[in-house]
Amino acid sequence: MLRTYINNDQTNWDVFLPACTLAYSTSVHSATNESPFFLMFGRDPILNIELLIKHRRQGHIPSEEDHSIYKKSLISTLHDHWAAAAAFNRQRNEVVKRKYDKKQLPPLNIKAGDRVYLRDYTSKPGLSSKLCYPWLGQFRVVSVDHPHLTIVSITASQARPNEFRLNLTSQAKRDQVKRCFTLSGPVFTSPWRPETETRALDTEGARTVALVGYNHSPLSPQQFDTIHNFTPKHPYNTRFRSRLSSV
Repeated sequence: MLRTYINNDQTNWDVFLPACTLAYSTSVHSATNESPFFLMFGRDPILNIELLIKHRRQGHIPSEEDHSIYKKSLISTLHDHWAAAAAFNRQRNEVVKRKYDKKQLPPLNIKAGDRVYLRDYTSKPGLSSKLCYPWLGQFRVVSVDHPHLTIVSITASQARPNEFRLNLTSQAKRDQVKRCFTLSGPVFTSPWRPETETRALDTEGARTVALVGYNHSPLSPQQFDTIHNFTPKHPYNTRFRSRLSSV
């Protein structure tokens, strides 16, 4: 959750840590079917909005008898929910074990024409890998020759396609690519491939392939600046042309 809010230098992660801790503690966990806060305190948390709504209500002053009843109810509630959470956790462990014991993972449900993201396994000195956004792209799948995948960058439409091999022997490396279901395209487009995509493809051992319709000559940033800073030396078509009035 932290990587969604921190800046690029990862210097303000501690600012968002309390809010992320509250969100995690009050959310239902998939392994226990309960929130960590409830399993710890035996009740749901009282948030600020609830205090604002109920600030005019008269509070009940507990007595000694109320304390005794509350303790008995709390202990009984906690033990019941601990037992239910442990049983649910055992069921989840069986599901995870069956998935882990599969020797051969099925092919990914990806076909030519799909938009995908590429996982970034490159190391980033000075930054925490857990706080870095793990996906790059978008990419367009050009062809699928299992277990090889050929993709082309959508961000850099002039880039050459790259082919790499999908590693299907482990679940961690299986997450090399994932399908993109969003309707929007990339944040920006560029005449050349971004360095982050180039490094990620090199890490995957991708090789450039020649395909019909994709044999463009990609530009470098230096070539792009030269083209756009070009000054014509001839005076042709340089005179001012006033707009003709339709009246």
